[in-house]
Amino acid sequence: MMVPLRWLVAAVLLSFTVAQEASRVPWIGCVDPANPDAVENIKIGDPHTICLTLGPGGNWAAGVEYGRYTWRPKADEYSRFYIPDSYKDLVQGDDVLQGNITIHTAAQTQLSFLRVYYDPANFRIYPFLTAVIDVEKGIVQGVAWDDACVFCGKSRCLENMYNFDGKLASELNINSPSKGCYFTEEECNKIHADGGTDCDITLYAVWTGTDIDGNAFQSSGNRFSAFPPGRLQDRLFNQLPDFPSFNDLF
Repeated sequence: MMVPLRWLVAAVLLSFTVAQEASRVPWIGCVDPANPDAVENIKIGDPHTICLTLGPGGNWAAGVEYGRYTWRPKADEYSRFYIPDSYKDLVQGDDVLQGNITIHTAAQTQLSFLRVYYDPANFRIYPFLTAVIDVEKGIVQGVAWDDACVFCGKSRCLENMYNFDGKLASELNINSPSKGCYFTEEECNKIHADGGTDCDITLYAVWTGTDIDGNAFQSSGNRFSAFPPGRLQDRLFNQLPDFPSFNDLF
């Protein structure tokens, strides 16, 4: 069973929505829980729904338990979605998922591949997640992961992206970044004990392509892989527009 995620929010006053959905709900796409029948054509400056799903590794066709969150950043704003204490609850908790913990994102009816967040067999946490949402005339064409190897050296950047049948995405000859940098579990335990949040789940989102009016998105130029390594720390901590975290709600 998935760990109960106690930070589920029913009503939010900061122009975004967070929700967790039961795994038994049939997949109808990534929709606004407050208005699931609405058709959202992506328009720059308007809020649009992005889904983040936590679940296991392996073959999803066999049926899995998962938790889904939705948030509504404004299209073409480089935003982030943060789940506080997720490292403590998902990795250090007493009742955690068995095997890998994976994350994928969705927008409209398009899904990303699975990215491993926690690899318990090797005691590794992969916390660096940026979703690149590709849009054509307001319709999402795909959701890809940004290159996450910019945060570490080659020896620390490993294949950690999978298809929903449990196979490594790199075996499918896809033209998309499929590796991620990791912290060891020992390192994350120390970070967490010192009050750090580097190992908590944080999803960044950027947009590329064109909106419903044919206007080109600009935010993809702000993704981490677009910056030289020497500027990443300043970009991450000082310049990045922040999407409010759950801590701002209480």
